[in-house]
Amino acid sequence: MPLKRNGEVITMLITVGIPAYNLEGYIGANLQSVMDQTYKNFEVLVVDDHSTDRTRDVIRKYTDQDSRFREIDLQRHMGVSVARNKTIDEAKGEVIVFIDGDDTLEPQYLEVMAKGMAQPGIHLVNVGSHWGFRGYGSSGRNKFQRISKREIYDSINSFGGQLGGLVWNKAFSMEVIRDNNLRYDESLNLAEDLLFTAEYILATDGFLLYPAPLYNKISRAGSTIHTATRQMRNREYEVRDHISQMGAAAGI
Repeated sequence: MPLKRNGEVITMLITVGIPAYNLEGYIGANLQSVMDQTYKNFEVLVVDDHSTDRTRDVIRKYTDQDSRFREIDLQRHMGVSVARNKTIDEAKGEVIVFIDGDDTLEPQYLEVMAKGMAQPGIHLVNVGSHWGFRGYGSSGRNKFQRISKREIYDSINSFGGQLGGLVWNKAFSMEVIRDNNLRYDESLNLAEDLLFTAEYILATDGFLLYPAPLYNKISRAGSTIHTATRQMRNREYEVRDHISQMGAAAGI
């Protein structure tokens, strides 16, 4: 059955951008969870960041069997911000989601994003998530809630909660991204998502929360968040300060 809203069929193409670096043990489950989505009108751009393991072999099992999956190979290891910018450059969708290559999606993730982004004046949809024992979402709350610019912006620098500055629990409008020339800061390997989200929120209006946990965050020992250096953490604090200053300048 086609997905409908108020009797009208929702046909928007959603781009799923996925950076992958040495994720041979994770990327298969990730891509399978995308393939299993109830909403079928999507394209997948998997950016292999010059992996040295079998990540590319796993990716090609999907690109070989489904034309919606496309691999982009970087000629050297360049980091997550470059990889995500590649997906922005190559995206054909009206909406884009940025998911991590070691995580998985619940089957309704893209369907909910499509329903929310199809509503008039909506430019960002945020869903709940499972993150180990923490989990940020409410399983019994399967309704969209309108949230203010101040509420979502203030959440960027908070720790925990179901909003925040993370990008993988959000859908973004490609029109907003292109009209405002929004990019990930390629000098950052940590907190690049916080800065991107802050700049996006300042550039537009119309935000929805769908509290049900539809994104599964995997705690992986080798991930950036677990291996960040002191220098990277110091840069994160600088980014967070900058985000606060941006909000104050915008009157938020």
